[in-house]
Amino acid sequence: MTVSQKDVKKSKDLVEKLLKVNDQRYNDWLHQQHQQFIEENQDLILQALSAFTGQGEEEEKSEPKENEQVSVKPTSIPAMQN
Repeated sequence: MTVSQKDVKKSKDLVEKLLKVNDQRYNDWLHQQHQQFIEENQDLILQALSAFTGQGEEEEKSEPKENEQVSVKPTSIPAMQN
């Protein structure tokens, strides 16, 4: 179902009036709604970004599992000669 511009305007005008009664600004309220939606979908956003950059698969492969031990081998640093 497609919402008409007329319906959108009616809804917006009503919300603006209700917010004004509660001493709130529409843009502040709208920004809050956007932030809430982003927070609620944060996992999806991170998955999409990981898939886009290809980091999700690399991180899963390189991160040790909880019970898995990681061995660290010491490396020598070559001395600089002058």
